[in-house]
Amino acid sequence: MHYFSALFLVLSAQLFVTEAFYGSCRKSRRCCDGKDLNCLVDEESSNQQQQVNEQEYEEPCYCDHGCLELGDCCPDFKDYCGVIDCTVSGWSEWSQCDVQCGAGTSIRRRQIIHPPSNGGNECPVLEEKKPCRVKNCRRKHDKFNDKMAIRETAMLVPAKFAKKQRRQARNYDVRENLKTYIQKDQKEESQSSYCVVFHVDKSMHACHRSEDTSMLLKGHRVCVSCDGNAQRDHLGGRCTGHGAEGRKTRFKNILSPHCKGKWTRLQVVQGQCPCPEGADLVFV
Repeated sequence: MHYFSALFLVLSAQLFVTEAFYGSCRKSRRCCDGKDLNCLVDEESSNQQQQVNEQEYEEPCYCDHGCLELGDCCPDFKDYCGVIDCTVSGWSEWSQCDVQCGAGTSIRRRQIIHPPSNGGNECPVLEEKKPCRVKNCRRKHDKFNDKMAIRETAMLVPAKFAKKQRRQARNYDVRENLKTYIQKDQKEESQSSYCVVFHVDKSMHACHRSEDTSMLLKGHRVCVSCDGNAQRDHLGGRCTGHGAEGRKTRFKNILSPHCKGKWTRLQVVQGQCPCPEGADLVFV
């Protein structure tokens, strides 16, 4: 009887000592299906180097399901290596737009906290992309823009035609997904648009004959909207004919080619136009 008691104590002590040196499936992030001799965790890989009773044990433990049969599992195998779904972190912040000017791409990512095991659900998408646009890059190129803008002619249409075109786009397709897309696109365009205020210095008589361009009289102040779809990346995100502060430049109504003249840019306003009726004209 004493022999069996002593044997039990010896085996228990050996088991305790061995487990004390075994690694951790959790720390090494290892779980393997079936029997896998490569699914081992040694002291070095689990950062568990210690001594017990002044002896060093280098015998590894395993994190494969075969360890249950062989009896060499790491202590936390059953807890860590059950049927577990993939767990991921929350999304990171969206990255900056990958271009210095105009249209580009922004990215956000999330990390795997725990990989799937034993038939658990696979990891979801770890990276998402969305379009972005650097809206105010024209400010970074003012000197370049001024030199170019003095030689440009602003091509215009009356604002009411632009509004009519947007209404047609809204009514083009009533399916919910397309309607949502159009509304989203219009919201983004509204956020990126800006307005230029001009003083009319000279205009041809053809401008006075039409009610749509009657505001283009000498001495009048007019507002011209630069919407997102008319902004040019190669010009720093501005519209052609944007003008230069205090300098005379040319304009032309594309619906009535004989309506043309010269004007001087007074100011640039982000967003809505400050004129009483809003935008009088629109860049194209």
